[in-house]
Amino acid sequence: MRMLRVWLGQAARSRTLPVVVVFGAVSVFLLWLARGGDAYGSNLALNLGSEFVGTLVVIFALTPIIRRAERGRVREHRHLDFGWYIGRVKTATMSIRILHTFSRLLLPPHDQRFLAAATDLLRRGGTARILLMHPDSVAAAQRTAELAGRGDVASQSRRNLQTLDVFHRALDPALRQRFEVRLYASSPSLHVYCWDDRLLASFLPIGRLSGDHAQLEVSEDSPLGGFVTERFEELWDRSTPVDDYWRTRVTIADASYTPRFLLVGERYYLADPEVVAHIARAGGDGLRAVLHHAPDRSFRVSVLVDGDDEAVEVRSRFEEKYAAPETVFVALVPH
Repeated sequence: MRMLRVWLGQAARSRTLPVVVVFGAVSVFLLWLARGGDAYGSNLALNLGSEFVGTLVVIFALTPIIRRAERGRVREHRHLDFGWYIGRVKTATMSIRILHTFSRLLLPPHDQRFLAAATDLLRRGGTARILLMHPDSVAAAQRTAELAGRGDVASQSRRNLQTLDVFHRALDPALRQRFEVRLYASSPSLHVYCWDDRLLASFLPIGRLSGDHAQLEVSEDSPLGGFVTERFEELWDRSTPVDDYWRTRVTIADASYTPRFLLVGERYYLADPEVVAHIARAGGDGLRAVLHHAPDRSFRVSVLVDGDDEAVEVRSRFEEKYAAPETVFVALVPH
């Protein structure tokens, strides 16, 4: 029953259903007109039988050949048309996957239309996986240099992540489980926009945004599609959950917290009123802190003095990351 509903939904969106209805109605009308002819029943059976045989030949003999040819065919697009891709998301039934350094799909004027289409896919039982470049990675700085002023990867990636965070928190819990965002820190050399078993792929050019030049549309079953899909899965397996970008787990004087944070060089800056209160109760600066993802390293705790140059810079960077102001920070200084 679910497969029938999915097919009807796809047919309606692709305008197949109206065509089927029109031809079905015409066929019924013609059969009704011919109902009084001689040997109506035997002629009808003969014609329907021959049509069924032809249909079986097409299904079992020609269709596999056509499908194999379609899988191997490469269709070229002049540029990445985000409106066109959103249309593909609206017709997807299983999944979408996106790999990019940052994506203009997640910026105005496309973001709300895309997220609405993604929500509908999740409600249909599909999944969405989005893989973006970590804004604090060396790879982000390298790609920004390659773009030569055409875009700041770190800044745009942060904007994408803020958009996705707001969207993710607004989703129903049941849908939230099927929407995943992860961050990678190595150079991917390409971007990918998938829907079900089809995808758009393009390599990252020097000095230009990848969406501004030729895109290749292929099936995942094709050699190129298989290569691109394998690259996506490799990066996904080596990436980090986006939750680790927003918060970090830390233990300070035997008490554990999961505060918002900022990483600048080797220093971590925590923003959490409970952490500040705990430090005050435990005797102020000089306490030892350990990050859960790096238990072998030790940090000395220090509360930043409001107004000094370090605090001003940290406050500015924090607001860029979280799109929200903060005034009090705890610095974790490596021993």
